[in-house]
Amino acid sequence: MTRKILLVDADQTLLKKLGRRLKKEQFAVIMTADGATALEAAIVGKPDLVITNYHLPIFSGERLRAFLRNNPTTYHIPIIFLVDTDRGKDTTLASIGPDPSLVKPFRWEDLGPKIEQAFSQDRQEEDEDRIRKVGSGVEGNLQEVSLVDLLQIFSLNRRTGILTLVHDDEKGTVYLNNGEVISTVHGEINGEKALYRILRWNDGTFHYTPDQFTVSRNIARPIDALLMEGMRQLDEWGALQAKMPPGGSVLKLNKGQEELPRDLRPVTEEVLLLLEFYSSIDDIIEKSKHTDYEVCKSILGLIQKGILSAIEERRVVKRDETPMVTAEQALSIRKMMGLEDGGGSGLEWGKILLFSSSPELVKQFLAEAGSLDEFRLSRDNFSNQEILNSSFGSLGALEISDKTRLQLFVLPAGANARPLWKPFSEGSVGAILLTGRENGGGEDLAMVSDFVKKSLKHPLVHRELDAREEEKLSAADVFKNLFTLLLEAMDSEGKNP
Repeated sequence: MTRKILLVDADQTLLKKLGRRLKKEQFAVIMTADGATALEAAIVGKPDLVITNYHLPIFSGERLRAFLRNNPTTYHIPIIFLVDTDRGKDTTLASIGPDPSLVKPFRWEDLGPKIEQAFSQDRQEEDEDRIRKVGSGVEGNLQEVSLVDLLQIFSLNRRTGILTLVHDDEKGTVYLNNGEVISTVHGEINGEKALYRILRWNDGTFHYTPDQFTVSRNIARPIDALLMEGMRQLDEWGALQAKMPPGGSVLKLNKGQEELPRDLRPVTEEVLLLLEFYSSIDDIIEKSKHTDYEVCKSILGLIQKGILSAIEERRVVKRDETPMVTAEQALSIRKMMGLEDGGGSGLEWGKILLFSSSPELVKQFLAEAGSLDEFRLSRDNFSNQEILNSSFGSLGALEISDKTRLQLFVLPAGANARPLWKPFSEGSVGAILLTGRENGGGEDLAMVSDFVKKSLKHPLVHRELDAREEEKLSAADVFKNLFTLLLEAMDSEGKNP
């Protein structure tokens, strides 16, 4: 069988002369001039030997070796390095280590024996035992090849596929189309925020699969600008973190809304809005739609200006060990929504209506709901203050099973807003009414109760701010009471299995 050699050097004269000689010796030869195209040729062509200049443009011979050694489909391939005499010969040879090398200029009599040694039977058998098959994918370790290097390689070679990275118990997925990063997902976050967070991983594994896919684009920057900004944030991240209070610190707003500066940057506006629902730095960083670096820089700036202060203690939220919805109750609610158990892999959605005439009541309720394991505040809400101010729009979702979510949708409780109630109640299963000192609940309670119970035939839970302490309902109690009423109504109608 004819052996295949990948020959890599920017010197076109050497490529042609050595290429001809290798062919004369009955080798099949692949020739490239830089490390990026050499890497693709090695992955696709699977040569039996790589002869490469150590000083390659774009992607050095050292990086080429690191990538090949950490890819289970190529790490068995022997490498012979060629060294330019004008590039610090002694230092280069020390860096190359145990792999065979030749200093230019050299004769065939110098190279031939090294090729024969690389193809020795013992070496071949040993390497064949070590090869792991992973199809046409690429695998490796982030300690040897960083995410930045990977993305530059895939960009230069205009790759389309899915790059999956694992670090400890965390997983990130990067989608590439024609060399451009178009989407990144890490847990519940996505976009540039997710990508820049993954860039901080110094260890872990990666697996790239060339494949077509369908995802929503959440990254718009060209790859060069994306990596430049990512590296800038990465370079400054360590110094920024050294100045930040501990992540569990509680933030306190020292000034009233009227004292805050005007024309704040969007990230600063979001930080101050999130502070109405979350108090710890960790929570605000996690819930923000902006990158970790941007949020930390904004928080630090607000602290330095005296607008915020940080108390180094972690707020402990007492979690109710009783699940808000049992598996049996979740199944019953799904059936009530007309959903069969099992179904497809996508999420199914229902709706809980939240009536309130006061934005402050909504903010207070959401601050409590935000501490519940089952509830997730909507990110869209924080880019649109009008939802809170007008008490109208989607505020978040309550998870009642792996496949079922109930959207919390706020509606104004006043008589002027009544025409909105019916159109936006479609898909709802129940309702909550928030009342406080100003309205006392009388007229609003009567109107909302009449609409929910008579028109929609749904259960309604009233949460009263001025109730006696022992009678006051927490956000968790409100949701549990609503589900209890819902299931009781289903039982009475014979709908509950």
